[in-house]
Amino acid sequence: MALDVLPDEIVVRNRDEFVATMTGAYRLKRPNDDIGTGSIQLALMFAVSDVLVGQSLNARVIGRQIPLSQVSGIKLDERLAELRLPPRRGETGATGFVVVTVSGGGADILEGAAITDDEKSGAAFESAVTDTFQDGQAVAIRGTSTGPSTNLAAGTVLKWSSPADGLGPNATVQEPGLSGGRYAESDEEVRLRISDALADPAASGNAAAYLRLIENSGAHGVPVARGFVWPCCCGPGTIGFSFLLSASGPGVTRCPTQAQIGIVRQYILSVPEDETRIPPGDDMLLDVTLVAQPVTITLDVRWSRSGAGWRDAVPWPPRLPAGEGAVVVSSVTDATHFTLARDDGDYTAAVQPAAGQTFCFYNKSSGKFARKRILSFTGTGPWSVTVDTSNDSSDATFVPVVGQRACPWSKSLDDVAKPIVDYFATLGPGEQVDSTLMFDPGTRQKRVPPTPETWPDRVTNHLVTDVLDVVAVNNAIVQEGLGTVATIGSPGIVAMQLELGDIAIFPLS
Repeated sequence: MALDVLPDEIVVRNRDEFVATMTGAYRLKRPNDDIGTGSIQLALMFAVSDVLVGQSLNARVIGRQIPLSQVSGIKLDERLAELRLPPRRGETGATGFVVVTVSGGGADILEGAAITDDEKSGAAFESAVTDTFQDGQAVAIRGTSTGPSTNLAAGTVLKWSSPADGLGPNATVQEPGLSGGRYAESDEEVRLRISDALADPAASGNAAAYLRLIENSGAHGVPVARGFVWPCCCGPGTIGFSFLLSASGPGVTRCPTQAQIGIVRQYILSVPEDETRIPPGDDMLLDVTLVAQPVTITLDVRWSRSGAGWRDAVPWPPRLPAGEGAVVVSSVTDATHFTLARDDGDYTAAVQPAAGQTFCFYNKSSGKFARKRILSFTGTGPWSVTVDTSNDSSDATFVPVVGQRACPWSKSLDDVAKPIVDYFATLGPGEQVDSTLMFDPGTRQKRVPPTPETWPDRVTNHLVTDVLDVVAVNNAIVQEGLGTVATIGSPGIVAMQLELGDIAIFPLS
């Protein structure tokens, strides 16, 4: 019997299905024969079915070996259920706090009170609590809209749909902003969870068991992209844990807040419906705070024929190493008035800018470069620049920050920025103990999953490979940032997480 081969499974029959198929086929051939109970024909069919069932079992085993890369959609969900893994995470909305303005003796805000971002994203939220609030207090809100668009920066002004008595119509998003909004878990993310579970099965108290709980976002509600543990980080019986949040935007940190860590901790220490959970009662679970360690990536690039090329025939500023004359922002008035300086303060042989030249800064929040055309400037170093905003020649909204690198402008810069942003989304936290001081070749005190095999804690040549894949790039050399390793943290307390700080791109001669 031929087996029907589908993209992600092998369809087989059980014993009764084999008998039913042969019964139907026999009746077509010999409609007058007796094939009822006790007949020799039926006995033969059962005998043949018993033999074929063994082949079905083999086919099922083969089917389980079909690469996960060929499994998708509902079949991946079935694999999750078979392995008793948490189901696929759905699309979620962001959560956080807003600061309210209240007059008189306070305002009674009910859970579910609607508040929206009418000015920009249109995202809708609701109050997560019922309480009486005074002026300047923070109210917890959660997204009724879902997806990354609900992640809003601190300072964003939201509007109450029906303000309670004494409640001002607007509220301001509190630091560090609203976060946690993400799309539903992708097939690729599900495949990664399944492969991890198969490679390292969870058992009571092992690292995999803790990781399964940390990553069960559907149960605890925190959008975890990847969990990490440090077994025996502070000695026998201790285990540190932390996690990265799902990426929700180019410039949004993936480091969890203390509140998010607390939610996951409470879930781990509760009794979730997971037979593999039950960590030993004498385990000491330690909350590890992830602290962002910004990395500046500086590249020299030669554009291909399909690249846009540099805006100016003589691009400015030239690339000089950090600390040796790199052109950076030294003071800022607004988006169109700021001062540029060499970071070593030496202007002896400084290349001077010219009116009409266009340079740019990397905008972390958008993942794109903001161009600035020089209308005028004063000084021979430092340079007080006024930006030309006529005819949309400059980005008039992005305000650079002190210390940020300036680089020449090209329309192809954004194409290079994307793979760099994507690369940093693959990095994980660093170690808490210096590996050169470890006598143990095993996993004690080391991060699980291990680095740099997975979720590396350092910037490697994979960054260069991704940039070279950009169609607009003919060649590229990373001048600064390559080889950066996350600083050693403190056992059971802190681990450092490399995050993209700034990008500056210059001509490759």
